[in-house]
Amino acid sequence: MIDIHTHILPGIDDGSKDINESLDILRALVNQGVTEVIATPHIITGVYNNTKKIIDEKIEQLKTEIIANKLPIKVYKGAELYYEPNIIEKTKQEELNLAGSNYILIESDLQRFPDNFEKTLYQFQVAGYIPILAHAERFTPFLNDFNRLINIANRGILIQLNSGSFFGNYGENVQKLAYRILQTGCVHFIASDVHHLNTRPVLMKQIYQYLSEHYTEDLAKLLLEGNPERVIHNEPVESMIEGYFEEKPKKTFIEKIRDFFRT
Repeated sequence: MIDIHTHILPGIDDGSKDINESLDILRALVNQGVTEVIATPHIITGVYNNTKKIIDEKIEQLKTEIIANKLPIKVYKGAELYYEPNIIEKTKQEELNLAGSNYILIESDLQRFPDNFEKTLYQFQVAGYIPILAHAERFTPFLNDFNRLINIANRGILIQLNSGSFFGNYGENVQKLAYRILQTGCVHFIASDVHHLNTRPVLMKQIYQYLSEHYTEDLAKLLLEGNPERVIHNEPVESMIEGYFEEKPKKTFIEKIRDFFRT
């Protein structure tokens, strides 16, 4: 699997506090079956003033430790952009795209979108970028107006959901919205958004298994392998199609008993 949303760079945002924690998170990712990750530290002026220079230095530090500890995982540079008026110019100047591609990961205030948030997403597209809306299921505006998410997705904005949301890590309302987005087919990626193993764990293996068991393994591969790989290679992502989304019928009690005795 490939995780496109992680906070694994040490000491530069609210994610990993030091290199030891970064390595612990990477080990957890490896144990979950993740082979490639994009490090996406927050970019928030006045809060996390991360620049290309800072991120590049932390990436190189982490890569050195990955080699020293013989971890079978590859790390790419990225960022999680927080909406602000000059965010497009900052993205260009600081090279804050994902893995050197045209894709960018962007978020905003969880409680309300700025008045021109959708316009900024469009302006990113005009500038040649492909916006991915981070943890879309956590935004209150979508809880209050689901059609707003549909409209954004229909305009070519890609949708990323957090693995933990499907297991209630952010509350029941977020969990319900994550499943609704999945059922509607308006999702292109599932990522961990891992910050700390104890408070915001990985859960990539768990969501892969859930999708495989309740829908199809092709769907799991699309959202956790195929589309993330397309980002890294700067290729067009694939949307969910009918063949991916066929919820498997629930087994009867008798069928479960038969399966039990077959194993």
